[in-house]
This record gives sequence, C-alpha cells and structure tokens, in this order.
Amino acid sequence: MIVVTAPAAQPTSSSPPPAFLTASGHHYRSAELATKDQLHISADHLAGLAAECAIKAILLDYLGSRLNEKQRPYSPDLMIPQQRPVNGVKPKKQDRKEYSHEHLPELWGQFSTIASRRRGRETGPLFMQLIQQNPFHDWDVGGRYCDGTTISDADLTRHLQAARDLLAAHQQAITLGTGTLA
Repeated sequence: MIVVTAPAAQPTSSSPPPAFLTASGHHYRSAELATKDQLHISADHLAGLAAECAIKAILLDYLGSRLNEKQRPYSPDLMIPQQRPVNGVKPKKQDRKEYSHEHLPELWGQFSTIASRRRGRETGPLFMQLIQQNPFHDWDVGGRYCDGTTISDADLTRHLQAARDLLAAHQQAITLGTGTLA
C-alpha cells in the first residue's frame, strides 16, 4: 500500500521571523557539548552555524540589514542601484548572493564590509578589532559531511572562540542599550 500525503506548506510572508540570536546561542551550547564528547565534525559545524546566526543577528539588529519577503536576511547597503540600458543594452543584473546573507565564509566578508562602512557610527573599536580577520576563511557548511580528518583542534578552538566573541559583542550591545556595537 502506498500512502500519499499532501506536500508541506511553503513558508509565507506571515511566518514568524527567524530568531537568529536564540539560534546562535543554541548552536553554540550544542557545539560545546559536542566538543566535550569529542564529536569534532558536529562541534565544528555547530560552531560555524552559531557564528552565522550571530552575524545575521548583528547585521539585522545593529547594522541595517533587513529581512526580505521570504524572511531571509539581506543588506540594502550591498545592493547596486539598477542601471539604465545604454545603447539598448541591458546592464548585467546583480547576483542576489552579493547582498543576501547566506553562509560563511562569504558572510564574514559581507559583515566586514558593512561594519567598515559604518565605522564610528554603529561600531566601536573593540568590535572592529573582532572582525579584522576571518576565523572562518577555511570553513565550509559542507564540512558536516567530512570524515573529520580535516578538522584540527586549532580550527575547532578558533571557530568556537569566534562564535563566542560574536555572541558576546551582540550581548554587549544589548547591555549597553545604545543600539550600537560600540
């Protein structure tokens, strides 16, 4: 006997917005537990997801990013204004990946660019120091499929520390109540 079910409903614009800060904390705590159990693949993957979610929370809460109609984060600051055709030739349309906030390590580059443009307004010197180097330059969301031999203890430690620092930066902004990361 074959049972056919209705397709899952697609999310609509009325779905609740993502809770990136909550998700970041959850992924970070899970990464710590996985580290204690020597589950390096899971720990590293979760550290990266924690950092991704923390970055998205910072971008949305403090650096002007928004959610689109599908509840996905993007930055209007990274969007290039639509150009008019020249001599009847339409200009190339900007790839949405250039302004949509998706995965590390590319997300870190967007994050650094946006924060650097806002220097002195919404960001402080300690925060700017935090984003100077991308601790996820070699991280890949597909790492969850690896055999674990490419994840060093140093990489895992660096990724966990970066996720912790990002969460701390967001918490500091909440604590200061200034609406900035200063």
